[in-house]
Amino acid sequence: MTVQTIEKKAEFIAPDAYPQMIGKQNGVRALQTLQSEHVAMKARAAMEAHAPMLRDAILDHVEALEEAGTDLAQTFAIAHEIRNFAENAGMATAGRVAEILCRYMDEMERVKKAPEPAIVGLHVAAIARAARAEEDDAKMGEMVAGQLNALVSRRLAEAGAR
Repeated sequence: MTVQTIEKKAEFIAPDAYPQMIGKQNGVRALQTLQSEHVAMKARAAMEAHAPMLRDAILDHVEALEEAGTDLAQTFAIAHEIRNFAENAGMATAGRVAEILCRYMDEMERVKKAPEPAIVGLHVAAIARAARAEEDDAKMGEMVAGQLNALVSRRLAEAGAR
């Protein structure tokens, strides 16, 4: 095993130098097990069991997002969290709108232009509405998400973003 020591504070081990945790045959069996329908079913059940807790956490994030007001850094950070976890909580539309908002804010920063407060506000309102919506409103939420995506794409093109 090749080991490099730098200033005796950190030890770096080349990736190929790590000992194998399991042999090739057991590795193949582990991969097959992880990809099995049985494991997928257990994972779905675990996610469904935790969905109410995740939903409550997303709703807490939505409240914080609404309270962030004009603090764009906080708005981005909270929208990023919603984007990452909303679908697991059964709030796919809220996650999609948060993704659009994050993309807009990222790209505007990249081209060194300030995000338009009205566009940010529209997204925050849409995320809140989608997160609190009943399942019957899902189709409307998807239409709103599509329109927001078109608006953001148009504004980013005007701003010179990708």
